[in-house]
Amino acid sequence: MGNDDRGEEILSGTGKVFVGIDAGTTGCTVMIFDEKGNAVGHGYQEYNCSSPQPGWIEQSLDEVWAGICSATKQAVAKANLPASAYHSVGLSSQRGTFGLLDENRRPLMNSLVWNCGRALKSVEAISAEFGAAEHQAHTGMTISPLWSAAKIVWLRENRPDLFDATRWFVNGQEYFLWRMGAEDWATDPASLTLNGMMDIAKLDWSDRILKACGIGRDRLPPVGTPATMAGRLSKAAAHETGLPEGVILCRGAGDQQCAAIGAGVIKQGMAEFTVGTSGVMVAHLDSVERIKGNKLWWGGHGVPGAWDIEGGAFSLGASLRWWRDHLGRNELDESARRKTSVYSVMVEQAQNSKPGANGAMFHSFMASQVTPYYDAVARGGFLGLGLYHERHDLIRALLEGCSHEMKMVFDSFQSDIDGGITDFRLTGGGTKSDGFVQIMTDVIGVPSTVTKERECTALGAAILGAYGSGAFSSIDEAVGAMVQVESTFEPNAKLGELYAEQHAIYRGIYEAIAGSGQYAKLSDFSQKYQ
Repeated sequence: MGNDDRGEEILSGTGKVFVGIDAGTTGCTVMIFDEKGNAVGHGYQEYNCSSPQPGWIEQSLDEVWAGICSATKQAVAKANLPASAYHSVGLSSQRGTFGLLDENRRPLMNSLVWNCGRALKSVEAISAEFGAAEHQAHTGMTISPLWSAAKIVWLRENRPDLFDATRWFVNGQEYFLWRMGAEDWATDPASLTLNGMMDIAKLDWSDRILKACGIGRDRLPPVGTPATMAGRLSKAAAHETGLPEGVILCRGAGDQQCAAIGAGVIKQGMAEFTVGTSGVMVAHLDSVERIKGNKLWWGGHGVPGAWDIEGGAFSLGASLRWWRDHLGRNELDESARRKTSVYSVMVEQAQNSKPGANGAMFHSFMASQVTPYYDAVARGGFLGLGLYHERHDLIRALLEGCSHEMKMVFDSFQSDIDGGITDFRLTGGGTKSDGFVQIMTDVIGVPSTVTKERECTALGAAILGAYGSGAFSSIDEAVGAMVQVESTFEPNAKLGELYAEQHAIYRGIYEAIAGSGQYAKLSDFSQKYQ
């Protein structure tokens, strides 16, 4: 840690800073923010998942911990602030990824990651206890083999030795806070969304689900409250992270709830869409009574005592990266020549094609269609291609196609929430290009706000830590101080009819292919001849 006070010059207010840790699936981002939400330090460390069998995804808790420590040391070094500046740490963690610990809280094996598919048959134990509608009403989630509940059943059925030896089934939130020195051994509703184990009305463990899993509450941390103090950083953790001993540790929330907090989504009617490798839209809910449909999933929010509701499009940025990696040699060469982002070059190319991409269309379901159809076998593709189409038409179709899938998600929020969405925000790496944001806004058809800080997950974790440690008197005050709006985009009224017509075709073609069973047949064909 720097011993000089050079860093104080960039701080606002009292000179306090707040650390936000985003321990994601493929790496950890750590950012340090001042009281106005300005980033003063940043660190990132990648780590790996492993796949011992096809479809199985695991991750070493020790490797994630090492990533947290490395990224934190980087951020602390870049901030170069005195120890006295550090006020709190807030944590954002993966949801639906859980670890198995012994009585001394040591891992018995790798954690089972949220997208691990080993429980395809074990989920039947959950289905035997609940009808589909009853399960969603009770837990906020559809029945799925991806949720933690089904994987705990898998362990009971297939690894009874590990199941019996496990003293604690834990999420990353409570485990990594404990590694930092937290004394309050508890989880929170916002970290449990993808566990599929919560009584959504009570924001607490569901005894019915636990019975189906074959475990009791005594093998789980109690459900606490987000944005509350959990302890102080230990001497050992201070040595590993570079943070000063004694800094306040606070429960944060799950990654998407933290992203919502970091985008300022803390009131009814507000929502944000994170446009990254995948895309997730999150809205604030004052009450589950506001839910009118079943096309979305819901859980606890990072705002204590509130709920969130979510939908997804899991291949947004991934579709652009697919083009870059397999078809984007021209754009890669141009970006290298100009020393700029390849994605900026792609968006510029798209501007050479008129809205509607000259009739070309792209379905962005490269890894399934999520909200609203939850079609695991749907796949993407270019449609309507003619000999007259040029490269820039395909790139524009790619961007418009991703935006149309986002509209499918947005429209589900409008139909399934009483009052709909009245304040819509866009965050994530996909919003760094104004040109792409304008296409998204035009297709979705409502004004969109972009925040100054694109790393909203880390910012949200830092805000929850700042509030939980007493630096602000309320979440509202903390968000008001630390979330900065950069710009607002208005939909082009002249393109409203064009994009509405295109969207109807986009959706209609999907429904025609899916309804005739052709996606399923193609999936079977692909598996048969892979």
